[in-house]
Amino acid sequence: MAWGRTATHSDPETLLGGLLRVVDVLLVVLAGYLAYLLRDSGFDEPGSVRSPYLVAFFAAAVLTPNVMHLSGIYRPELLRQPVQQVARSLVAWAVILGLLLLLSALTQTTLIYSRAWFVLWAAFGVLGLAVARVLAAGQIARWRASGFTLKRLAVVGTGPRAEAVARQLRDTGDFEILGLIATRPEQSGREVLGDLSRIEALLREHQIEEVIVAAPRNEPESIKRVMAAVRGLPIDVRLVPELPELELPVYGFGRIAGVPLLHIWRRPLSPWELLLKAVEDRVLAALLLVLLSPLMALIALAVRLDSPGPVLFRQSRAGLNNRPFELLKFRSMAVCTDTPSAVVQAVRNDPRVTRVGALLRRSSLDELPQLLNVLRGEMSLVGPRPHALAHETHYSQLIADYLSRQRMKPGMTGWAQINGLRGETDTPEKMRRRVQADLYYIEHWSVWLDIRILLLTPFVALIDKNAY
Repeated sequence: MAWGRTATHSDPETLLGGLLRVVDVLLVVLAGYLAYLLRDSGFDEPGSVRSPYLVAFFAAAVLTPNVMHLSGIYRPELLRQPVQQVARSLVAWAVILGLLLLLSALTQTTLIYSRAWFVLWAAFGVLGLAVARVLAAGQIARWRASGFTLKRLAVVGTGPRAEAVARQLRDTGDFEILGLIATRPEQSGREVLGDLSRIEALLREHQIEEVIVAAPRNEPESIKRVMAAVRGLPIDVRLVPELPELELPVYGFGRIAGVPLLHIWRRPLSPWELLLKAVEDRVLAALLLVLLSPLMALIALAVRLDSPGPVLFRQSRAGLNNRPFELLKFRSMAVCTDTPSAVVQAVRNDPRVTRVGALLRRSSLDELPQLLNVLRGEMSLVGPRPHALAHETHYSQLIADYLSRQRMKPGMTGWAQINGLRGETDTPEKMRRRVQADLYYIEHWSVWLDIRILLLTPFVALIDKNAY
């Protein structure tokens, strides 16, 4: 393999992302044209495209790659995830169509276009973009299975630190770790290719594309020798920093005002992901409210007839960034003795629970009014469950990572709930396990994970023995 070819094909996923930009434009224009042909009989000039429609195609062709790019859809790491790809592309397509409608309204050309044509264009666009994403993800899966996307890599350094770096990189499945390059001739081992005195020859001989320097900090000459060897080669060099003896998460490395920085903490969702989750919440919550409104009306009537008191129970809970909000539930208890500083959790066979309330709590139907909290932007459909303010104060002093769950909006259901971690938390260990589940969700959020949790929640509610 020649060096030039290696450099050209070192990142096929990036190349595929670039190709998808062109494919997306072609798909959008083709979808619009096919919709036009199907509605041809309704136009004045059959067989030809009227100029207003050409303008629409041109505007879509300009908007598509830009809106898609802003969504992050072309990032190589996302190309492997078909569900994320489809979800993001459909949201981006909806934004594109919305911008086209806005442009048409501003130019007062709305009546020129056929509504049937626009609906068909939207549908064909959805289909084309979704199929393209699935095919792209499938192609990447085949590349990865054949090793085509593996990057040939060597680690400079020996000993436990360098071996750990090599092992972690190998475990990702993205790199072919050819071996270690020792900093001194006397260093040897099963994976050692040679030492720094032969580094340039080793790089050429093994056709290495990237070097990771994991040499100790007290060997600065190692970095100088590596840099001298690679100056004439198309190769990437990265340095593994020696971190303090602390258990710090590292999310990335970047530069601010020219200063190199390690990213050791991050907000859980990017701006695009926040928008995606907000759209998901509002659309699904509105749909569920419409579908479940008859059931909610019956529940409200049953609560009112079963015991005196209001239909809805309202309580201050801790939300995003520990901001309090008023959570809504169907009232399930006859009396409430809670105060801001002391909230008594429901226990098994709690005498305060009414007959209707017991059924509602067992099935989680008492949570349905929180769809209004979701529409108001105070909650999400899926996220860490919101706790009473008194519990926030209490458990934040007992559990180190407790407040980390407030980096995301609280949810009606969550990863903890579908894994049996709902109900009374009468011991710190139970709350600690719930917090660990919430933090797992925050770190691994995706649209698919939300859908999975939403689909499982009704079944879990029916079989969970901790619901009372």
